[in-house]
Amino acid sequence: MNKLIVILTLSMSLVLAGCQSTNGNTKDVDPALTKGNAGNFFSKSAWQSCAVGAGITGVGCLLLKGNAATCIASAAVGCGVMMGANHYLEAKRSEYIDKEQRLDAYIYDIQQNTLEIQAVTEAAKGVLNKNLATLNALNRQIQNESISRNQAKNELNKIDANIAYLNEKLGRMKKVESDWVSLSSKEKIAGLNVAKLNKQINQLHKQISSLEKQINIVSKQRSVVQVS
Repeated sequence: MNKLIVILTLSMSLVLAGCQSTNGNTKDVDPALTKGNAGNFFSKSAWQSCAVGAGITGVGCLLLKGNAATCIASAAVGCGVMMGANHYLEAKRSEYIDKEQRLDAYIYDIQQNTLEIQAVTEAAKGVLNKNLATLNALNRQIQNESISRNQAKNELNKIDANIAYLNEKLGRMKKVESDWVSLSSKEKIAGLNVAKLNKQINQLHKQISSLEKQINIVSKQRSVVQVS
């Protein structure tokens, strides 16, 4: 029973932690950013699904009289570093005593993170390019007074919503990157050859930087367009 409580506590902590992160009001956000793979990057729902799945897996494992450490590790599978860097590290160390197998698990998980970020970046590129064109057009229309104040504000509100939404995603991505860097450092100290993992972290960083650059270009142009 004590083991069952441990798993349930772990699962509940994951759910509560997930509830701390939300996408906020996405009413004005371009649908291309909130649907499909682009909209699922470490979202609240994904967090909760992961936590609930982990709880079911862990409880089921214990009911079948599994080893407690193995059950906790199994419950963590699929949650990735978003379950918390320390929890994730300990779970993987419990699951994979063999260092090479653990390294392979890390690489698989970070590659999934990178693919998720790539999905967001690709969706963002189309939306932000469209927003940039809108901003350039609005700047001209505002100057020659060919658009009403309300129309201009409505268009700007949509662009502001997209920028805010993507910056929130960007913040999560940077936290993920930071967690991977921390994990790599700890595993290096523990004697793991992290060269391959660091190479994947670099790929993750490039994807994040690409998105940040796109957001900054549009944000800069947005600051120029003002409605009096």
